[in-house]
Amino acid sequence: MVGDTRLSKKAGYILDRLQVLGRLSAESCALLDALGASLHELTGLTAPIHCRATALTQAQRNISAANAAVDELLDNLDTSRRVQAMLEAGPGKDLDGFLDSLGQLERSNAYLMQHAGMAAVRAEVQHSQLLFNRALEQCDADFKASLAAGARAAAPPAAWLRSKLEVPITDASRGELCLELVPPGLLPKLRRMVGLMIAAQYAPAQQGYTALRERALQQALQELGLELQPAAAVALMSSEQLDKHIRAWHTQLRLITLLMLSEQRLAAAVWPEPVGRELFAALVQPHLAALAAAGQDIVQAHKAPEKVFSLLDMHRHLAASLPALQAMLAASSSMVPLLGQLQALLAAAAAAAAGLFAEYAESVARDGAKVLPMDGTVHPLTAQVLSYLKRLLGYEIAAQVMYGDMQEREDNYIGDVSGWAAAAAAGDEAQQQPGSSGGGADGSSSPSRRALAAGIARLLMQLQDNLEAKSRAYKNEAIAALFMMNNVHYVQWSVEGSAALGLLGGEWLERHKDAVEDWGARYHELTWLPIINMLKAEPPSDVSRLKLVLKETFAAFNAAIERIYTHQSGWTIPDAMLRGAVKRVIKDDLLGTYQAFMRRYADVQFTAYPAKYIKYAASDVASIIDDDLFETKAVSMSKLSLTKEKLGAIG
Repeated sequence: MVGDTRLSKKAGYILDRLQVLGRLSAESCALLDALGASLHELTGLTAPIHCRATALTQAQRNISAANAAVDELLDNLDTSRRVQAMLEAGPGKDLDGFLDSLGQLERSNAYLMQHAGMAAVRAEVQHSQLLFNRALEQCDADFKASLAAGARAAAPPAAWLRSKLEVPITDASRGELCLELVPPGLLPKLRRMVGLMIAAQYAPAQQGYTALRERALQQALQELGLELQPAAAVALMSSEQLDKHIRAWHTQLRLITLLMLSEQRLAAAVWPEPVGRELFAALVQPHLAALAAAGQDIVQAHKAPEKVFSLLDMHRHLAASLPALQAMLAASSSMVPLLGQLQALLAAAAAAAAGLFAEYAESVARDGAKVLPMDGTVHPLTAQVLSYLKRLLGYEIAAQVMYGDMQEREDNYIGDVSGWAAAAAAGDEAQQQPGSSGGGADGSSSPSRRALAAGIARLLMQLQDNLEAKSRAYKNEAIAALFMMNNVHYVQWSVEGSAALGLLGGEWLERHKDAVEDWGARYHELTWLPIINMLKAEPPSDVSRLKLVLKETFAAFNAAIERIYTHQSGWTIPDAMLRGAVKRVIKDDLLGTYQAFMRRYADVQFTAYPAKYIKYAASDVASIIDDDLFETKAVSMSKLSLTKEKLGAIG
């Protein structure tokens, strides 16, 4: 009961409090509504004041902006006056101040151009632009003067250029071959002036740079005495003059390529890309174009056999320079056609060299010189052809240059080579055999080397055919055979000791050795075999007939020896080993037979005057063979008479 009473009291207390809270909330709501109404009334009263305040604030901002714009305009209008003295002084005294002033004037002009509608601004713009242009001209003049002075101070000596002309241009040698064309300390100044003039789009600076570097290139060429002749002059040149002209072309190509390394580095150091690359291309383009045109003039100039060597030299130098030229110029689109011209010149030189070699072979076949060496020695044509081949094969690149592209040039320049290539093909097979004399596996089976081997085989075959035709002009068949033996031996000996053996092969060499022996045997058959057969002839059994035959035999033998001595002492075999071999064969065949004949009939009393018929002992014949034959001795009639007296006293 007590608990219920307490609980009832507490509930009544809470209810009273809730009623009080309700009354307070109602009063608060009424108060807030009254305050809201008052605030709304206040807002309506202050709205006009706020609008007027906002307008005043914006007006103040506009006034401040206008003042700032006027100040900026006035400042820019005054810029030319502030920097005029510095700009008129030029960049020589204070480069930093000059460049800074020029930059200020450029920015001021750009600003004023935006306000050119005002008359005062237009007048100032004209004045500022005039001042700016004069300052750029001064900057350009100082740039050119500094560049020219620096170039004079660092100009490469002619002796240095000559010493480096033959140095191959590789990645490793670039550092050695690149020169500082201006002092390194000058480059920052040049770069700063160039940067400002490029920003101002001042084109004369680029033209002036190209002109200055062009003069430097021309001076280097003149110091080395290099000057290319026009096409009309080249067409009229003799072989010696053309060869000198080609050497000048080689040297100029090497010099231009060498100097281009330094010029490219200078252009890259002074000018930003792509301006530097374009200026470098513009600088070297006329020189390379002139070289390409002059090269074509050389290729098309009059043809002479020895010109093939000049063309091979041209090809070698151009091929050596092209990689460096391509590396320096390939990035410039304007130079791509010129590089194509140089590539075409390279191919034209190779084709012309192959054509000249083929024409030379035909000229050897057509050679109609009638004068023959009276002593049967090597014909000048043979010596000339072998000298030509030796010089040709001194060029390791000859095969690759002349016949590097057999698909295009095989038919045009060497025709159907199958007939002449047999020896070369056999040589290639021999070289593949262990221990063969053909030269080894050095690429001799490549198409270009096979083609060159075929061309050489053809040339030598045509030479031999021509020599055989010439030999028929000899009235004496023996000297004709000796002539052919000498010439074929000279060909065989020359090939055996040269690079041609690696092309023609051992089988070709053996065939020509056999030919030498055949011609020697022919000479022996015509000169000595009749004498030997006469000495070996069976005598008649009748004594009286025998005496007559012996007289006739000894008389014929004496006449033959004297005739051979008279004529063949003036003949020659220039090769000592071949001469000795021929003499040994003669003595081996003749002396034994003569000695046997003498022994057989020594006791026969066939005449009362034996000294009249038996004039020569075997030792005397041997002495004549050893000392007089093939020694190119001119036998006079008086000497012949004395010789006959000496021989007549024998026996």
